[in-house]
Amino acid sequence: MALDSISETIAHFVGTFELTIEQSRLRDQYEEFTALRRKAEVEGLDDPASIHIKADLDIPAGEYKALPYSFQPSEPEMPLPAAPLGPVSEAVIVLDGPGEPVRYVPENEISDTGPSSFVQLIILQPETVPLGSAVTVTVQTVYMRDNDVVGDGDFRDPEALMVQGEQMLDMALSLHAIAAPSFSLADYQSTEMLAALADQMANPMISDIEGVTVHQFHGDDAMGVIVNGEYVTDAPEWKDLLPEYHQPDDTENTAELPYPEEWDQSKDPEFDDGHLVVTGGNVAINAMAATVAWVDAPIIAVGGLAVSLTAISQVAVVSDWDQGEPGTGSGTNIVQTSQIEVESKTAPWLGASSGAAAAAPIVIVDHVQGDLVVANFIKQDIDATDIDQIETEISASSTMYALGDNEMYNVSDLIQLGNYYDVIIIDGNMISVDVVNQTLVLVDDDVISGGMDPAMDEDEAGGDENLVMNEASVKTVGDDTYQDMSQEMSDTMALADDDIAALEDALMNNPDFAGMEQIRVLKIDGDLVQVNVVEQTTVVQDQDDIELSGPDASQTEVVAGSNALLNSASVTKMGVDSTIMAANGAYSDLLLHQASLLDMPTNEDITAMTNEAIAAIMSDMSVAKPDAALALTAPTTDTTTNDDGLQTVLA
Repeated sequence: MALDSISETIAHFVGTFELTIEQSRLRDQYEEFTALRRKAEVEGLDDPASIHIKADLDIPAGEYKALPYSFQPSEPEMPLPAAPLGPVSEAVIVLDGPGEPVRYVPENEISDTGPSSFVQLIILQPETVPLGSAVTVTVQTVYMRDNDVVGDGDFRDPEALMVQGEQMLDMALSLHAIAAPSFSLADYQSTEMLAALADQMANPMISDIEGVTVHQFHGDDAMGVIVNGEYVTDAPEWKDLLPEYHQPDDTENTAELPYPEEWDQSKDPEFDDGHLVVTGGNVAINAMAATVAWVDAPIIAVGGLAVSLTAISQVAVVSDWDQGEPGTGSGTNIVQTSQIEVESKTAPWLGASSGAAAAAPIVIVDHVQGDLVVANFIKQDIDATDIDQIETEISASSTMYALGDNEMYNVSDLIQLGNYYDVIIIDGNMISVDVVNQTLVLVDDDVISGGMDPAMDEDEAGGDENLVMNEASVKTVGDDTYQDMSQEMSDTMALADDDIAALEDALMNNPDFAGMEQIRVLKIDGDLVQVNVVEQTTVVQDQDDIELSGPDASQTEVVAGSNALLNSASVTKMGVDSTIMAANGAYSDLLLHQASLLDMPTNEDITAMTNEAIAAIMSDMSVAKPDAALALTAPTTDTTTNDDGLQTVLA
């Protein structure tokens, strides 16, 4: 008999309920069965959660003997291998190299290779570095030959142009106030060499080459922030001075997009509409920073002479003679900044003693039997040529030639941390030398036919300007004052070097340390030598030949300049305010030397060259010479003149 719908629903519910109860009952039985089976598998174990291993490790006496072993004789001291002659991959290791590093140029020079860099690591022999000292020698070099040729035009000889760059470098090196700094530690430990350096600083060289601008400051006059020979409040920032080509894109409009900027694929980010030829736009940066906090003390007693020399020599030489249509020319901005400052910092532990006044202080002596040296020698070189030659027709819907836009970097960052003391006693001399030598050379003599300068307006064309910048900073934290040797300290220094007990007794009875719980002493039998030498040289040749033709040549944006060169050096010496007592006197000097030569045509040069060119043409055509009004509006056909000083030197 069929059931009605309600009865059928109830019957289904009852059946489902019985099945659910049965499943639960069977699950309980299965879990019990599984537990019993697993218990049977581990029946022999006391506790299934732990495993006990039993082993009889008793070794009967006399049954086993130790294996025979005898120490082999030590290997004889083998000589170190000779230094490689050239770069191995990207590193050159020079063993026992107290001499100056050599500027390396590959033998098989290929003019169309891309940039390459290598690091020369000089390892000093252990006996040349005193114990407790720190000496670093870093040599970084970027060597690039990116000379591209597109098409077949009336181009200049790249080899002859590179010779011109070498001559400019030689001239730039001759414009420094002092000789190239030595990379030999022994030179800075010699009083004769220090006297020669001090004499060069007192009587620096001033070049008599026509067109060279020189600014020199001595002593306290070199303190502060000085930019191109002028005192300023704040030094300019590198990123703010960069050419327009290297400035970040304006993102004001993209901020309104409802999605991230990188999602916008409406245009190819590497190939936009329009016509662009880039033969410049190179970036070359030498940058180093050193923070040195090795040893210092509120009181320093020197048995010999205390010498402190700081010299910054900056040279920038630029040749920017461009040939082309009226208005052609990139221009160059030369910026040389120096910042020398001394910041006072009292030793924070002075006057903080809480011990009893009558308690004798504890004297802790660190004894250096010899010289104590902390020295950093850093040499950074960039040697690059980007001599591009292009002859092409601009007739496509969009065009882009990227022949330049290279980026070259040498970066070094050093941090050296040591100890502070309450008193430093030096039997020999106390020597502190900081030398920063910076050289920049840019050759941007372009020949351009066709195209337009970027960012041109109706009044001027300055969007393709180069930036050449030397930036140096020497900061000393801890102001040093000099005074005569006190009698108590003189008697202390007269004690024998090995009589540490007498030294401790003399210091405990010195009124300068009264009330102190402990006196930390650094005793140096020899000299204390602190040296930071930085030499940075950047040479970039961007002499381009550009010949553009076709219906869109006049609408093609040409970036033949926009090169950015930077030498940046920062030395920070951390310490505390010190009173220095030198038995043989003290000598200190500061020198800032800024020399620059910007060789580029002026309006008078262009007018004179225009008159000469038109006169020559008219003479060949056997016609009368034009009047002055015509000469001033005539296009320039020749941009070389023997009246230019730098061109005469390089001829």
